[in-house]
Amino acid sequence: MSVRVRDADLSRDKPALLRFLAGSNTFESQWESDRRLDADFPEEFLAELVARAKAKLGRLFVAEEAGAVIGWAMCFVDGHETFVKPEDRPFGYVAEMYVDEAARGRHAGRKLLKSCEDHFRALGLKSVLIGALSHNTRAVNAYRAAGYADYAVNLRKVL
Repeated sequence: MSVRVRDADLSRDKPALLRFLAGSNTFESQWESDRRLDADFPEEFLAELVARAKAKLGRLFVAEEAGAVIGWAMCFVDGHETFVKPEDRPFGYVAEMYVDEAARGRHAGRKLLKSCEDHFRALGLKSVLIGALSHNTRAVNAYRAAGYADYAVNLRKVL
């Protein structure tokens, strides 16, 4: 079976997207105690992401295998501050990506990432950023394997 990526259709994909958002926060909560795990979170956040995609030339993609939605990605256009050259300010940002644990290792994430990159290429952008929690070494290594390199480091001190 092969993985296919398409634009998300909220009328049929919304339950899967809500499940992915809950799954992502549950996964990240093993490292970060600030992750919301309440039942209202996925619906609230999905509404924010859809609005952001509409406002910032974004897209929501889903990965399917054998007719089942197994992963998703959300991306949008953002911009660097004025200390960056004007022609280099706009960039693509992959804000969300999640693949069902049982489907990992079958290149769904790579195909989702490529769909985001293709979207940004079509818009004429020069670069793409993606983030991952530092403890999520599997994601960090996967992004590096896809050609991403360290650009900035965010440090945090909990008060």
